[in-house]
Parts: sequence; C-alpha cells; structure tokens
Amino acid sequence: MLSLLNRYLRFFCLSWWPHYQGRVGGLSLQRLLVMALFWPLFLTVQAINGLGLCLDYLLFPGFRHVQVREPLFVVGVPRSGTTFLHRLLALDERFTTTALWELLFAPSISQRYFWTGMAALDARLGRPLGRLLLSAERRLLGGLDGVHKTGLLDPEEDYLGLIPVWGCFLMVLVVPVPALWQLTYLDRDGSQADKQRLMKAYRRFVQRHLYFHGTDKVLLSKNPSFTPWMQTLAQAFPDARFIGCIRNPSASVPSQINSILIGARLFDGRDTRDYWRQGFMDMLDYYYRHVLDVLEALPEHRQALSVMETLAPAPADTVLGFYHRFGWQADEAYRARLAEQDRKAAGYRSGHHYSLSDLGVSAEALNDTFGWVYQRFDFPRP
Repeated sequence: MLSLLNRYLRFFCLSWWPHYQGRVGGLSLQRLLVMALFWPLFLTVQAINGLGLCLDYLLFPGFRHVQVREPLFVVGVPRSGTTFLHRLLALDERFTTTALWELLFAPSISQRYFWTGMAALDARLGRPLGRLLLSAERRLLGGLDGVHKTGLLDPEEDYLGLIPVWGCFLMVLVVPVPALWQLTYLDRDGSQADKQRLMKAYRRFVQRHLYFHGTDKVLLSKNPSFTPWMQTLAQAFPDARFIGCIRNPSASVPSQINSILIGARLFDGRDTRDYWRQGFMDMLDYYYRHVLDVLEALPEHRQALSVMETLAPAPADTVLGFYHRFGWQADEAYRARLAEQDRKAAGYRSGHHYSLSDLGVSAEALNDTFGWVYQRFDFPRP
C-alpha cells in the first residue's frame, strides 16, 4: 500500500510540467489547467473505487476463490481490428467481457450491485436518469466515434481496470514518463516484481468480474496494450488462448498515431507530435514483432492470427475459423448474429480521417521501420 501511495505522489508531481525527454520546452498553461481539473476528479473516483474494492473483502469474500478458466485474450497491433473482433466474439453468450461503466465507475462487486440496483429503480420510474445519462454520454463521447466509438454500456478494454495500480498505459497521456512507457515492453524489460504486482491485481479484477457475471463464463479480454504482456499473461493463465491482430502498417500506424495525438492535444498545448510519433513508431514495431513471436511459440490450440484485411470482408467465416482452431462449437443463435454482422460489415465506412503530412509520418519512415511486415504479409507498400 505504501509503495502504491508513493507511486501516486510521484506521478502527481511529474504530471504538471513534463519535459518529453528534452524534446519540448517551455510551460504549458493548458496542461496546468487540465491537471488542475483532472487530479481532483481522478483522485475522488479512485478513492470511491478503492472503498468499493475494500468492501468486497467484507461483503463478498468468496470472489477470491473464483477460478479463471481458459480466458481468451484479443491482442495485437492497435487499430488492427481488435475492437471489431472483440465485439464479434462478445455476441457469443459463453463469454463475459467488461463494459466501460464497470471499468471506470464500478471495478468492485459492491459498486456493480449498487449501480445495477439504481438502474432497476430508475427503470421502474420510467428511466429519467437513464435518458439524462445517455444524453450526457453522447455529448462527452460522441466526438470520438470516428476514432473509437464507445459508450458506457459497450464492451471496452479491461486494462482500464488497472488504472488504480497504474497498470494502464493510457495514463501516459497524464504522466509521459519512462516508468509508464515501460508497460509497452513488459515481457522484455519489466522486473519480476512488476510482473507479479500487475498479474496479482489483474487476477483479482477478473475474479471480481466473474463473481458478478457468472463463474461459468469465459473471460473475453480485448487489449492491444496487453500485446507486450503476452508471455507474462500466458504464464499467469496457463490455459489462456490468444488471438493476435495485425493490419497493413500503412493503415494501422498512422491511425494509432493520430489517435494518441488527439489525446495529447487535449492534455498539453505545446507541439508534442515528435515525441509521440517517435515513441509510437518504436512501440508499434515491437508490437508487430512480439505478437508474431509469442504466437509462434504457443501451442496451436492456444493461438490464432487475425489479419484485418481478411477479417473485415468476411467476419463470420474468420471468427468461425478461430472456433474450429480452438475446438469450440458455435450454436445457431451465435451463427445468426455473426451473419447479421456480415451484412453490416459490407456497408461499413471508417470515420477516422487524417493527413500523413500533418502527422509527420512519411512513406519512407513506414518502409524503413515496417518494411519487414510489408514483405512478410505481402501488404501493399505506401
């Protein structure tokens, strides 16, 4: 507990005036203002969540004995169809996956029972609070639909459940320091102590989730940020299965850099594009290499590769191919849901648009860094 409090204090101090490894100078008044708004809200939410997590040990102590059986991890390069595949798999009732509201506001069993009870009461009254919340959600999250469409009830990445222990890489926007960048190289560079700390916290998180949603369910986790954790996860969950997702770097790399720059512009008024661009180019090169290396080292029945260029035009056939590989049977209800997704996929058009010149990502840079990916998968080069 003391080490966690020290981590909070250290990151609080470092967040106000980051130096971006010497690449950016000066003071950002925008960051000071954002931090002045962020920290009181963040610490309040974490304090409430922490109280709920402590209450679980008193009210629901049995969660510690829940067995996590054969979890499925959807990992891979960001912007490579992980969200699409996650939501296709989540249509199968054998799985349980985390929703955004649980991750942010109800990581504990206690909070989940409280909020579902409040929702039931609201439904009896005609859903006045539900409609108000939906309107507020669209105002706050609607602007992100072109990048990553999400809502409080939608399936979301469960690494957000590791925010309390600073195991969520997204927090690098708040505190851009090497200690958080190291999460993107955990298998390679992480200490044994850090790996054990994060796996212990994650297992407790999953046990709580299964306790609430059903111990007979299979956990479905989608996290591109778990790609550099694959070896650590495979050791912590020896019966886990992994689907690694990749895509032509010409599409995935600029898309991911654009996504992070949207967040960076919110947190800091200075021009930090060079810092994020170089950091993500190096990180994504490692992601491509690591996901393929780890998948190849795992037994065939524990791993599969999803290529976005194959998944997008034929989602149902691709998913059913994974089921066959894992020895699973898809029931008729799930096959019907997949068929409906096939029809929807035929008319989908991405709303995520950006200019390579604005991002500072050239065709030469993509070829220099990811030339081996283009060659291995015969992707068209930029």
